[in-house]
Amino acid sequence: MVRILTRLGAVKKDIKEYEDELVDFKIGTISGNLRAVVADEEVDFKSGESIPVKIKDISIPANYIFFISAYASNRQGHTIAVGEETPLPISLDRHVDHAMFVAAVDGSIKKNDLLGVIILLPVELTHSSI
Repeated sequence: MVRILTRLGAVKKDIKEYEDELVDFKIGTISGNLRAVVADEEVDFKSGESIPVKIKDISIPANYIFFISAYASNRQGHTIAVGEETPLPISLDRHVDHAMFVAAVDGSIKKNDLLGVIILLPVELTHSSI
């Protein structure tokens, strides 16, 4: 009997450790990532205004959905949306570069201020038309 020795077990273990390092959280078998929404410009605002804010580029991998954390990360208001100049399908890599910020009080945003957090989740597409 011939026995073939391979590193398959070690490779599988290395891949698992690598994948675990790439995710920020797990809920059961679902793993996801967190990304900070950080201002890339200074903006003044009044209470109640909805203002567009240029943000530092955030990469969104293909076949990931994302949503904004409901926890208000900025005491002056809340980020309600993020996007890019040209919306792309979920099946392509995307990059968001601006946010919509709703002010709760009069104030200003400085460059590098934390505006919010987005949560990225991988999805498996079931229809090719998406």
